[in-house]
Amino acid sequence: MKIFSKIVKFSTITVFLVAFNANALTEGKEYIVLNSPIPNVPNSVIEVFSYRCTHCYDHHKFNTLEKIKEKLPNLNYSFYPVRSMGDYGKQANEIFAFASFKDKEKNIDQTDKNSFTYKVSDAYFNAYFKKKERWGNGKNPEAFYEVGLKAMNVSKNDLENFLKTDEANQILKSYEYANDISKNYGTPGFVVNGKYQIKPQAITSPQALIKAIEELNKL
Repeated sequence: MKIFSKIVKFSTITVFLVAFNANALTEGKEYIVLNSPIPNVPNSVIEVFSYRCTHCYDHHKFNTLEKIKEKLPNLNYSFYPVRSMGDYGKQANEIFAFASFKDKEKNIDQTDKNSFTYKVSDAYFNAYFKKKERWGNGKNPEAFYEVGLKAMNVSKNDLENFLKTDEANQILKSYEYANDISKNYGTPGFVVNGKYQIKPQAITSPQALIKAIEELNKL
């Protein structure tokens, strides 16, 4: 994917893009249909990611979903962490589930830089890639939790209480779909309406990704 040639500014890239023939999207070439679709997510774009994924970090810095939202504002955008990736996949899912819940509670879009989801993502990406933290390679989950809790300004008790709720169970259950999706092409993965995953080789630029999403949303 090369992350859009190392993430050139979005406005500059679009000026030089070769026209993308969105109407020619072909199953198996530009996208696949998931064997186990994510239910109840119409008009949506989901980014499947991991805190330890280099390309996910690049997309975070570029804020790819926010750029897409600027062009396609009528879709719903969210992030699904992959539990099966990393020493702390389980803990990451719990933290991101709490962040997602708080964003919904505060009516903040997850793509917004003021969202809990963005702040938690930023904290983990910076810790993993800039500070090279590994939290004992699975031996110190409390230290891992602390990064996300601090980013949200909440306590471990707040998290534990949340995890007892039906809302937490529902969010964590939805995240489980990310495990199988990540097995297709790794991370990040972009899924439209819970059914169509865009193939990495089709994402040659921000505009190509936007056009693919726009067309898949019509299917």
